[in-house]
Amino acid sequence: QLLLNSNYDVIGNLYDGRVQNVAELLTNNLALPETNLDYQAIHNRQTNFFTSTPGGVYTDFYRAVFRSNVVLESFDLIEGLTDADRTRIEAEARFIRAICHFQVVRLWAQPYGYTPNNTHLGIPIREAATQDPLPRSNVNDVYNFIEQDLLFAYDNLPLSNDVYATKYSAAGFLAYMYFLQGSHQNAADYASEVIGSGQFALETTIDRFLQDSQSTETVFGIVGNLNDNRSEAFRDNYRSDNNPSPTLTFSEQFKDLLVQNPSDDRNDWLTVSGTKYLVNKFNNKEYFNVPIVYLTSLKLIRAEALAEVGTSLDVAINDVNDIRDRAFGEGLNDLSETATSEDIIAAARIEMWKETACEGTWIDQLKRRGTMGENIEVR
Repeated sequence: QLLLNSNYDVIGNLYDGRVQNVAELLTNNLALPETNLDYQAIHNRQTNFFTSTPGGVYTDFYRAVFRSNVVLESFDLIEGLTDADRTRIEAEARFIRAICHFQVVRLWAQPYGYTPNNTHLGIPIREAATQDPLPRSNVNDVYNFIEQDLLFAYDNLPLSNDVYATKYSAAGFLAYMYFLQGSHQNAADYASEVIGSGQFALETTIDRFLQDSQSTETVFGIVGNLNDNRSEAFRDNYRSDNNPSPTLTFSEQFKDLLVQNPSDDRNDWLTVSGTKYLVNKFNNKEYFNVPIVYLTSLKLIRAEALAEVGTSLDVAINDVNDIRDRAFGEGLNDLSETATSEDIIAAARIEMWKETACEGTWIDQLKRRGTMGENIEVR
């Protein structure tokens, strides 16, 4: 149990903004950083062996994988472990192993669908506690491995587990994985299970990064406190309230997206300071809890997925409108009841773009749309 907890510790150190910043710098959302040389290299696609920031992120994900594999190989060393505890611990270790491989393959391989059978190079699959060099498996095999671990976690994790992984955590990751694979019905089904569980509720404001409590939306996230800060890479790089020249700022393109509608509450995330577009999303907090899988994103995944398969469009419309009602005011910018699949997809993508700003997932959506045949260009 202690070793398993140490895996969550590594995950907490990664999702404190470190991995999100690396991924977000690959998008069209952020301006070129003025000071951080590693961040400049990521933004300019000029990383190499000596760029320590992405190298450290890559290494730490495999550190958590290694520890998960040690857990999975050590049950015979423990006496008196109940079958229920063994099953839960195995499910949590496989959940962590899965989400680590999932994040690494999204950043260090071309996306699912890049080749017809996904035979393009992915990442090393590590299912044993060894540090021996391993070749890169193809993307199809990597996703199959992730799916098997997540399905085991989904089948064996409890419905509630304090702040640790649950059945709904696995369902949320399965929804996102299937969405990136273009398996839209599966994505909608797993998202619906979480949304329909009644365990989670949309925040009434646009703020999900809360200091004193977990967001009501969080299905799986990182918990910190003042003495154990798990959000510092967000705070130290973005905050504009105590730093006139933060490292990370919005791009002009993202600024233009926000200001299209002055009544959009998400404009509060932006301050224009001369030629800089400062980010207020993480202001006024010394620390905060970080949602990774949460209700807003799952509603937008379900909306687009249902529109892609052309079923339950009323559900998809309501999902988009739930997000728009919070941002604009109830009924002020809603999709109509007769919105088409194309209308829903376009709306869900715009809301996903805005809602997930600075959270490191927009690059996944750009890559996904590229594999669907769109001509995608970033900067």
